[in-house]
Amino acid sequence: MLRIVVPGLAALALLACVQRPALVIETSTGDVVRLEAWTARLSSSSGVSGTATLAPGGTHRETLATIAITGAQPRAVHAWYAHVGACGRDIGILIGPQAYAPLVADEQGNAHSSVTLPFTVPTNGTYFVSLRAGASEGSGVIACGNLSKESPATGPAIAEARAP
Repeated sequence: MLRIVVPGLAALALLACVQRPALVIETSTGDVVRLEAWTARLSSSSGVSGTATLAPGGTHRETLATIAITGAQPRAVHAWYAHVGACGRDIGILIGPQAYAPLVADEQGNAHSSVTLPFTVPTNGTYFVSLRAGASEGSGVIACGNLSKESPATGPAIAEARAP
C-alpha cells in the first residue's frame, strides 16, 4: 500500500508546482503575441473606488472581465461595462451591455463581479471601464478608469466621467 501512496503523493506535489503556460496568439503577420491582463483603477468624487481588469480567460478565445469596488451605498446595484475608447471618448461597450452581470453592494458597500466574454483579450488598442449610478446602461457614469497593461500601483491615470 505504501508503494502506491508515496509515489501518488509525490506526483500530486509536482502537479501543484506546475504553472499554466502563458496564452499566446499568432497574428496575421506571423508574430506570436503573449496575451496579457489590462488593469484600471476606478475612483469618483462620490467616494466609490475600485479596480477592473480584462485578462486572458480559460482559453485564448475568452476574456475574463472583473470589477471590485468599495465605498458604494449598502445594497446599491450598479451596472458596469468594458468599453472601446477612453474615459470621455466612448466608442462602444465590448460585446454589448447584456454580457455584464450587475454589481450588488453588500452591507459594507463592497461589490465584485466577473464575466467571461467570448473573444481573445485585446493585445493593443484603447479601452476603459465605466461604473454606472444605477442598474441600467442609461444611468449616469459615476466612475471611469482607463485600462492599461501596467499594474494598478504604477498604472494609468484615473479619469472621472462628468455629465455633458
